[in-house]
Amino acid sequence: MKRLLAVVSVGAALLTGCAVTPAVQWQRSTFEGFDVISYVPEHPRGMVYLFHGTGGSARFAEKVETTDVLNRLVARGYGFASTSSTERTGNRRWNAADPSLTTNPDLARLARLQARIVATTPVEASTPLVGVGMSNGARFVTLWGQSWKNAGYPVKAIWASHGRTADPYEPGGQLTVPTVFSTSKNDFTVAPNGVVGSYLRAHNAGTPSEIYVSQERNLNAAQYQRIPGIDQQKANQIFFSLVATGVWDGQGKRIDPDVQDAAAKALGANMPGAVAPQRNEIDSESLLILAVHQFTAEYANQVIAFFDRYVP
Repeated sequence: MKRLLAVVSVGAALLTGCAVTPAVQWQRSTFEGFDVISYVPEHPRGMVYLFHGTGGSARFAEKVETTDVLNRLVARGYGFASTSSTERTGNRRWNAADPSLTTNPDLARLARLQARIVATTPVEASTPLVGVGMSNGARFVTLWGQSWKNAGYPVKAIWASHGRTADPYEPGGQLTVPTVFSTSKNDFTVAPNGVVGSYLRAHNAGTPSEIYVSQERNLNAAQYQRIPGIDQQKANQIFFSLVATGVWDGQGKRIDPDVQDAAAKALGANMPGAVAPQRNEIDSESLLILAVHQFTAEYANQVIAFFDRYVP
């Protein structure tokens, strides 16, 4: 196991210092009262369905790290669709327990959304489908992918980020959709060992699978320049504000020995008023640096190469 993790933990660096914005014009609409953010090229190679984590929404697509992934997929000829879970009054989670396309309201509505996309865009019923999910969305993407594949939809591959396989398909041999799993070394929300366990059950049963484990990095100002509206001066201010929490020293090395405490202090850092509009994205990048529970584009190229093996 140690040897496995040592291999898969080596990943490509993110493009720090460059603001990440959509490479193409996205469409914003609604379907059955739920927001939809999407893009469909004239000749789609495939369609990507996005699934947010607990408390999220269709706007998962708009986050810096997700946008980075989408830009790379769009460059490869993919379109995408992002919508919100049906449950909107509580934890805003996807139903990752019921594999039925009839009784699971999320699976049923997504099937109707797919039908609408096929009827109104260049996407065809045979266009390959892939999925990307984070946390609760990771569990759901395995449920969606396998349930839709079983129902005859052209699901070719999925990416489960920071989440385990959904219970109906967790036993070895039940998940047959080619799957990339990813996690982070210090994730205290969904234990990395649980994600690795899901990977091993799929892999050992013969399902094409890969796993990637993000490592903690030193705090650096350039990371925050990925956020639109954050220039070098503001990034430096963010850096010093985070150092002032006592989590990191002046060289960006973490000195707080408790990563959960470090994450809480980072999220509570007193930031300059000039960066208040970007606070949510600043917090996301800080959690990414700490290698805790956070979606990252770090392995986007590897995931897309995996998708491309199964999408003509």
